[in-house]
Amino acid sequence: MDVVSFQTFLAAAAAGSFSGAAQRVNASPSSVTERIKQLEYRLGTKLFIRDKRGCQLTSAGERFVSPARQAVRAWEVAQHEVALPDRFKHSLSFGGQYFLWDQLLLGWLDDVRGAIPDLALRVTTGAWARLNRDLAEGALDMIVVHDPVFRRDVAAQRLFEDRLILVTAGDPADWKDNFVRIDWGRSIGLEIASRLGIAPDAGLVLDLGQRSAKWLISNAMAGYMPQSLVMPLVETGALSIVADAPKFDFPAYACWRRDLEEDLAAQVFATLRAAVRAAVPARESAASGL
Repeated sequence: MDVVSFQTFLAAAAAGSFSGAAQRVNASPSSVTERIKQLEYRLGTKLFIRDKRGCQLTSAGERFVSPARQAVRAWEVAQHEVALPDRFKHSLSFGGQYFLWDQLLLGWLDDVRGAIPDLALRVTTGAWARLNRDLAEGALDMIVVHDPVFRRDVAAQRLFEDRLILVTAGDPADWKDNFVRIDWGRSIGLEIASRLGIAPDAGLVLDLGQRSAKWLISNAMAGYMPQSLVMPLVETGALSIVADAPKFDFPAYACWRRDLEEDLAAQVFATLRAAVRAAVPARESAASGL
């Protein structure tokens, strides 16, 4: 597997030019040209169309992006795993949605390392879309997200319940004039838009996780936030609940690839459930507030 050529291809696809790719992979433009030429020869198809403005993917090149990403990530994972000390018998690549780390997953990380001491972990954070994509492409083994993409090769279990509620830092009566869309996932976003029947006038979409609450407060705006996350701010008066606005179920799911070792998946999921139970008093207190 020619990982360097795959990396060079992906750099050219992202940069839109061979010269830009050369800077990204620390090679000369002529080396990039030769690598792409050799890759096209081995694949038996043209991957780029070049002109004075740079390069564009052909239809074959577009189809090759995902396999190239998977190959590069598989190599990176392999490098990580072969370098592990002998005491580690298992490894897991894990991702969680941004705002879940402070709420839940940082504590879980300590717990799972204690519960499964022979497990080596690679952890990352990200938006729901990237985590779902990385799981599908094999870059991650397990994720925790609020908007999973259900696939035949992915197992999914509800981890905990939450709701999205409409809160505002301004006058609740004027929330429609101050509403901003906050991205919590495609499916829930479509449901909110359908139920509200209004178009946001702010010309802004926030994908900032828990930091969205700070922005709402600073700008006296309104938006949907997870109930468990914002109830402390409601209790202090920094935010107010828009009482008559619809609420939306917002469960979190643990999802993992079905080719993950079954016993390992069960053990890790059990530690996640234990972490949720440890956080239940605060979560249930928030839920009972409405």
